[in-house]
Amino acid sequence: MNTQSVLSGGLKEILIKHLVEVEENGESLIEELFPSPTQEREELKQTLGNYINQLEDLVKTAHLIKNGGDFPLVIIGSEVEVKDLVSAENLVFQIISPAGDLPGENGISPLSPVGKALLLQKAGAEVSVDAPGGTFHYKIVSISYPANF
Repeated sequence: MNTQSVLSGGLKEILIKHLVEVEENGESLIEELFPSPTQEREELKQTLGNYINQLEDLVKTAHLIKNGGDFPLVIIGSEVEVKDLVSAENLVFQIISPAGDLPGENGISPLSPVGKALLLQKAGAEVSVDAPGGTFHYKIVSISYPANF
């Protein structure tokens, strides 16, 4: 990922901690969710590897200043505002850990159809989500990362 992202020093520390947790617990999460070899297990391994690589790149290339703007990509813990391109309604989701509890009604797992479509996307990206309720088309309006996640 070629980025000129801006992160506050505190946020960069939080992301480094998050990255370490993902690296340390990724294999056990995969084993817990998919104990037998399946296509879903392999897809999760690939997604996790890509996720780690993107986060490492973000942490390495981001500039440090005190007042960061919008977050550069959707990761676990980020809040994502999307616009439904059909209804023009704005929705806010928080990407949660697949092993964590939902932090209210807007929490979605990165393993859900919406979570998979949004993960690692940038603001302005348009995504299509094939979900049990139908196909949804969203445009990412903004991404933020709350420091208290």
